[in-house]
Amino acid sequence: MEEKIPNVQIYPCTQRVELNDKATKILFNLTADIYSQMIQRNCKYGVTEKKNHKKHGRIKSTFKIQNENGYTQIIELSEFDRAVFGVCISEYLNGNRYTTPAIILRGLTGKVGKGDAELSKDQRTAILQSIDKLMFTAFDPNIIDAFEKLNYDDGSLEKIVKAPLLPSKRIERTINGQKANVIYFTDEIPLLKIAQIKGQILRYDTALLDVPNQNNTPLVITLKNYILRRIVEIKKHKMTPALTFDDIFKKARITGKDNKTKLRAREYVEDFF
Repeated sequence: MEEKIPNVQIYPCTQRVELNDKATKILFNLTADIYSQMIQRNCKYGVTEKKNHKKHGRIKSTFKIQNENGYTQIIELSEFDRAVFGVCISEYLNGNRYTTPAIILRGLTGKVGKGDAELSKDQRTAILQSIDKLMFTAFDPNIIDAFEKLNYDDGSLEKIVKAPLLPSKRIERTINGQKANVIYFTDEIPLLKIAQIKGQILRYDTALLDVPNQNNTPLVITLKNYILRRIVEIKKHKMTPALTFDDIFKKARITGKDNKTKLRAREYVEDFF
């Protein structure tokens, strides 16, 4: 007799939740050289939490990253990976313990609840590669001393220990009567807990990412998600209201690409605005 696969209900989130703390910003923008050294040599990275504290001077935390469970990839984390991470965090906080590549795509493109976001082979591959990175890259923070000095301690600091960036696994479930391979969130997300303790969270309506008739390649997704997060950050923190193409191209890692690629990227950005 065939084993019955459990059925699950998923209610995709319409609001994006993004972490805006320093550790998250640094982690997803490490250079290829620094990232590979951290993985291969077990190096730690210092995060300046405060430059000139009245009592303690410069206060720093540190973190390490490590591949786990036989994962051998040493390609650095990217803004695309951060966008996928943000969608997963949003789903997790919305009460969903399961998600799928198709749901993640809709979160990345602002098409939650819409029928015009069919998942292509390339999109699925890119999303699952990001999930693998997040699932099999362990984040090992050393934050207790720094956070206590900054009065960030809410009683749970000691519980934030080495864990996958996205504690999860892939399993088979039935969604709306159809068998599907889903991503199951197995535990709390350490970087989320850190950002919550520090109160460094951004939120926005996912629908703002939806540009009609735009081909949502990984590059386009990267550009839109980075730009919108920066705009929300600028507005929330009353920062200088400017965003340069140099910065956008650097974050999308196309600074060294040919002029044709950058010209198309400018067009994608203008369409988005």
